[in-house]
Amino acid sequence: MGEWGVEAVGCERAARVWWARLDPPWEVAAQMEAVLAPEEWARVRRMPEEAGRRFVVRRGALRHLLAEWSGASPAALRFCYGPQGKPALAPPWSSSGLRFSVADSGEVAVFAVAQGVEVGVDVEAPRALPDALALAERFLSLEEAAWVRAQPAPQQGRAFLRCWTCKEAVLKARGDGLRGGLADFTAAHWETPPRIIWSEPSPTHDWTIHTFRLAQDHLVALASMQTWQKAF
Repeated sequence: MGEWGVEAVGCERAARVWWARLDPPWEVAAQMEAVLAPEEWARVRRMPEEAGRRFVVRRGALRHLLAEWSGASPAALRFCYGPQGKPALAPPWSSSGLRFSVADSGEVAVFAVAQGVEVGVDVEAPRALPDALALAERFLSLEEAAWVRAQPAPQQGRAFLRCWTCKEAVLKARGDGLRGGLADFTAAHWETPPRIIWSEPSPTHDWTIHTFRLAQDHLVALASMQTWQKAF
C-alpha cells in the first residue's frame, strides 16, 4: 500500500495511526485510484488538479486501511458525514464499530482507526512561523499561549504547531471542527500524562491526547476516548 512509516498501538479497543506519502510511485497511486467510488471521482473533478491528486491517494489509502479492519472490499465501502462534515462508515459497514480520522500536511497524510471509540488526528509539517506568538494569542487558550511564550524564541513556531495539532485532533474526534471553539479547552500536552482542561464542564471529560513526531519531523497528535500507549 505504499510507504507506511509509523504505527501506534494501544491495548483493548486500540487506536492505531499510520502515515503515508501523498506522492507515491505510480503503481501505488494506481491502487488508490482503482478503489474510489463514482461520487468520489465526481468530487475530484471539482477540485484543482493538485488537490484532486492528493484526495485520490488519501481516500484510496483510507479505503484500504478500513477494508483491512472490516473485512470488506476497499471499493465496496461507503461513507456518510456528520453535521460538521466528520466522515463515518455508512450502513451496513457502520455496524463494524470502526471510527477513523484523516489529516494531511505537505505531502504526508496520517490516518487513525479505532474500534468503538471516537478518534481525531492532526498533522503539521515543520515550517517557520515568525508570528507564532500572535497566532497563539489569537487562537489558543491563555494557558497554551503562555506555554508557547515560555519557549525559547527559535522554538515558538514549533510550540504553536504542537498546540494546534492537539486542539485540531480533539475537535475532530468530537466532530466539532474548528467551529467547536478553540478557546473552550486547553490541550495540556506538556503535562504528564497529557490531559484536556475544559473551560466549562464537558460530557466528554475522558478524552486523552498523545503526541509524536514522524521521521520527516512532522508533528502528529491523536485524541481518543481512552488511554493508550505507543508501540513503535
